[in-house]
Amino acid sequence: MADTSIHSRALLVWLRISTWSARRYDKPLSAKINAQHNAASDAGRYNKMLLPGDAKSYKALTALAGSIRQSHYSNTLAWSDEGWRLLPTANYAAYTQWLRDQQRAFADTLTQFMADYPALKDAAKIRLNGLFSAADYPDVQDLRSRFALAVEYAPVPAQGDLRVDLGADQIAMIESAIGDRTGRAVADAMQDAWSRLHAVVGKIAERLADPEAIFRDTLISNASEVCDVLKRLNVTDDADLEAMRQRVREELTRFAPETLRDDQTRRQDTANRANAILETMKGFME
Repeated sequence: MADTSIHSRALLVWLRISTWSARRYDKPLSAKINAQHNAASDAGRYNKMLLPGDAKSYKALTALAGSIRQSHYSNTLAWSDEGWRLLPTANYAAYTQWLRDQQRAFADTLTQFMADYPALKDAAKIRLNGLFSAADYPDVQDLRSRFALAVEYAPVPAQGDLRVDLGADQIAMIESAIGDRTGRAVADAMQDAWSRLHAVVGKIAERLADPEAIFRDTLISNASEVCDVLKRLNVTDDADLEAMRQRVREELTRFAPETLRDDQTRRQDTANRANAILETMKGFME
């Protein structure tokens, strides 16, 4: 018989992304400005932008970091406030392939930024003029170390896996707490899945109900993407979630955005279907 416990169906993942802010708090200048305006010493803080506004490779790197973080959230489920996310084993292969692709892209973009860094620093010297300070800029080795993309994996905490020198009653109490926390976390993870589906359906219902409302293609493509990923994120094999996921895909993503813009009958029908789905989802969301 297959093991259907959460410990065999998922693992925990922590994605760590770090970047250089390219900003520097100038304490002397802040004090000077506050004094000039007879303001309190902590009335304002002056932060220098250390790179020119058109630093394309830096912008590309930080934008990529944000995109990776957002995709990480999309491909995992909520678990804890500490940074751990729940990764169902059904989504492990897709997640790790995506991660390898992102790591290569991040490394390539970082290499381009590092090549541009000396010129960007020279341009900043002209731009900042009297505010420029060489001490604000890390050397190349230090700067490269400030950009990182790494991932950690861990098993879902399980009862019966404590190996500590404590009394039986104390171990039982700790294991009970682990079980309770895991149960709550799994419930929160599944609520996260339901909330994502509810969000895309709600947007479709809102935008399509108004025949004059303008909407982007992503209104429908986002719903398709959520339906795709939820098939792999349904860590408890929730039959109701799967049925709702299929219903959303079949009823709300069957028409292309262009069709919904041009055909008011199909647009209204899709809006009505979205509202009906929202009504059905109320019980599950509660």
